[in-house]
Amino acid sequence: MADLAARLANLSPEQRAKLAERLVGPAKNPAPQDSKTPDRSGWENYGFGWGAPGNFGAIQRHQMDSPAPGPGQIQLEAKAVSLNFRDLMIAMGLYPAAPGVPSVMGSDYAGIVRACGEGVTVLKEGDRVAALSVGSMTPEGAIIEDGHFCAVPLLLAEQAVPIPDALTFEAAAGIPTVFATSYYALCHVARIQPGERVLIHTATGGVGLSALQIAKWAGAAISATAGSPEKREMLTSLGIDGPMDSRSVAFADEIMEATGGEGVDVILNTLSGEAVRRGLEILRPFGRFLQIDKKDISEGAPLDLTPFNKGLNFTAIDLSLFMKQPGRMNALLREVVDHLGQGHFDPVQTAAFPVDQIGDVFTLMSRYQHTGKLVLTYD
Repeated sequence: MADLAARLANLSPEQRAKLAERLVGPAKNPAPQDSKTPDRSGWENYGFGWGAPGNFGAIQRHQMDSPAPGPGQIQLEAKAVSLNFRDLMIAMGLYPAAPGVPSVMGSDYAGIVRACGEGVTVLKEGDRVAALSVGSMTPEGAIIEDGHFCAVPLLLAEQAVPIPDALTFEAAAGIPTVFATSYYALCHVARIQPGERVLIHTATGGVGLSALQIAKWAGAAISATAGSPEKREMLTSLGIDGPMDSRSVAFADEIMEATGGEGVDVILNTLSGEAVRRGLEILRPFGRFLQIDKKDISEGAPLDLTPFNKGLNFTAIDLSLFMKQPGRMNALLREVVDHLGQGHFDPVQTAAFPVDQIGDVFTLMSRYQHTGKLVLTYD
């Protein structure tokens, strides 16, 4: 299994899509919910369990306890949860977990606070919130490892922040990971400045679409890549000049030509292998390389230090590590939501489906053909 996982991890997005089609058939959108949905009226709480990695049709719902929150915790009535690439990698058995952070799917929640534990003062029952979770907890603080996409999770109060009344739960569920990742990378780490040049890879995904907004708000000159002609057309419609192919390293030569040989100041990177080396080569002096992709890091890929004679900065961005510092995560989420409330950013586009269609939505996600965020709703 480890050898198989390693080989799957090395496949390109196109190869993974072809493999998925061989395993589960041609691509299709989830069908409308029908009347045969199993009755769960007696279930106050439930989660989902996985069988063999990649077998999305075998996902099973199971009943879970719904205990009162412990000290510092809230009980959340989930209304929506968005899927991240991390969830797909976990479901495929390919996710390289961060040290000490469990691999539980379902991290980006939106819902209503049902109850607050002892010591919680920043939130109250009835608050509408967005939350970033690493899995539902027991009242004692242990993560429930089979509580994927839990319907009534227990979370630390610091993992949730209030959302504006005008923001729908579906839109709010698409905010935590993508905006916190791109905002932390571009504003906290890179400290991007007006007039600087930024390259955003695979820019039609959730992180990419949020990063486009943040870079524009910061006054940067933006270049971007995407993996298909249709996605590059979408970037053009968003005002990006000359979007490039993320599935080729030709972007490096195109950047140097477009900038008169100067290169860029910041790269928000979701690619691996040769694309990393070429990206480092096109950074200007004092450039910042923001590495979101985990493949090279998990495999211990070597890194040529020669380009660092330009005073470069290379930072690995892994939002799950913030769970070890929940206060820091809370401050970041509040900063992001404040920007959204002021109209500086808009939620990325979402496509919402009933949670009962979770297997079909994972299949759709595995095609690498969607843009924006896929969201599951619990109503």
